[in-house]
Amino acid sequence: MNYVKLKNFCILIVSYNSEKKIRRLLKIISKDIKFYIVENSLDLKIKQNLEKDFKNVSVIIPKKNLGFAYSLNLITKKIKHEFIIYMDSDIKIKTSDIFKLLQIAKKVKKFGAITPKINKQDYKDLIIEKNSNGLNQVSFNTGCVMLFKKKILKKMDYFDDKFFLYFEESDYYKRCIKKNFPIYMYNKVQITHEGSSSIDDASNFNYKKVRNWHYCWSKFYYYKKHHGYITGLSKTFPNLIKSIKNIVINFIFFDLKKISLHYVELEGLVCSYLFIKPFYRIKK
Repeated sequence: MNYVKLKNFCILIVSYNSEKKIRRLLKIISKDIKFYIVENSLDLKIKQNLEKDFKNVSVIIPKKNLGFAYSLNLITKKIKHEFIIYMDSDIKIKTSDIFKLLQIAKKVKKFGAITPKINKQDYKDLIIEKNSNGLNQVSFNTGCVMLFKKKILKKMDYFDDKFFLYFEESDYYKRCIKKNFPIYMYNKVQITHEGSSSIDDASNFNYKKVRNWHYCWSKFYYYKKHHGYITGLSKTFPNLIKSIKNIVINFIFFDLKKISLHYVELEGLVCSYLFIKPFYRIKK
């Protein structure tokens, strides 16, 4: 297969200090494919190192870290490619699989996104319609690999950049389906996703706090946006109760570390309830 012929696509990665994982990914994918990487750690050394070792890579350092959705939009609005593939850095995918996704995308006239089958993900309640060619319409798929058409992204007004982290693909899928742009899962391409580890130091306590804060903030915002304030409250009420319960339990045992971990969950929810923009960042 001649991958070089497909000059009308590129791959995007949004990174926060994930140079090791990006290097591992770049080594297994054809060097004829153009990569754009947004490095939200703002570390110029990562840009210098990757661009020096991989000539097919351009690393963009934004003025400040404004989150995943903003970073995707930042690059997507500038590039001219017809097809765009977003990838997390913690996946395992072959060049031939990328080509298969592009081949099927060229045959589909209308879609919001085409995604591969994620190993170990349960699709039982997600498949809307099965097709004999392996291209199944779904209500959701994990956004670790997503293929888009630039013109459709533009028509959908890109991603909602109020989502700093989490639920941005859920929101995009929801809006696409409402506008009759189906979301597909192509089961002839299967990939492995490590999950929750797109940064090189995913075990770092500060990263966990950031993830917890933004998960809670984004969950309420997503349901409020699509189903109203009351539904947002009802969907996140269990998170609220769980956070308070865990704070009380860990206060009894005077476990300050766990208290702070659950406190940020509570803070994220309250900020979202009060329409406060997502502000929590990694503390170095």
